Amino acid sequence: MSGLNLIQEYSSDSDDNDETEYKNNQNPCVKSEEKINKLPLPESISSWKGAAVHHEEVIDNPLEHDGRSRSFKHERGNWATLVYIDYIPTAEMIKWMKSTLNQSFKTGNLFQEFHVSLTRTLILKFHWIDSFVEAVKSIVDSQKTFFMELSSIEIYSNEEKTRTFMGIAVQSEDDNLLKLTQSLDKVADEYQLPLFYENPSYHISFAWGLGDQRNVLEAQKSFLTTKLYDFFQEHPEERYLEIDCIKCKVGNKLFKFKLQ
Repeated sequence: MSGLNLIQEYSSDSDDNDETEYKNNQNPCVKSEEKINKLPLPESISSWKGAAVHHEEVIDNPLEHDGRSRSFKHERGNWATLVYIDYIPTAEMIKWMKSTLNQSFKTGNLFQEFHVSLTRTLILKFHWIDSFVEAVKSIVDSQKTFFMELSSIEIYSNEEKTRTFMGIAVQSEDDNLLKLTQSLDKVADEYQLPLFYENPSYHISFAWGLGDQRNVLEAQKSFLTTKLYDFFQEHPEERYLEIDCIKCKVGNKLFKFKLQ
């Protein structure tokens, strides 16, 4: 499922306390001087290039989110966190995604943001943020850029089976995705946070629908994968992506780390 979407729904304490708000429309990597009088993000993190406001306050109202419900209970002092690789589709890919969505789902929606998760959605305590983000930065600093290949269509659901997702499976040269996840799992384990899935299926979720629609979509998976291959035949440049950046989202703060 979409970890970024889950963070939006969670409405962590970054929405109502324990946070300094800042923004810069010209350069999101530079912190502005505009502040709200709240407990700030740790100074060692907020001063980094790459730290930026990602999302403003989101009120938990399912009617405003196409029927979606929050998957985490909101508690003060908890920050929803995700480490991931961003994916920005071209206009041609967006057109293909919309066509596939309309052809496959009974009722469905296209995601507004796309990514490959490298961790589960983790819940950090405020006083963990500094050391956790430092640890992620250290992992990325030692990682070289690599290529990722888009492959087949896969079907997923959340643990509650309240939403179904369609994604494009991805794989990397030299198991770089798995190596990153294993390193991040060691960090998560230090905080007694859940590790990534035992047999990870790295993917880009691009469409979702309410309820459990897996049976309907699984029956179409082979046809949809063939349709994806046909798209790559026409647009071979869409199949491979060079990965040179890892992102970490903590509440509504976004950190961007460059690979070697």
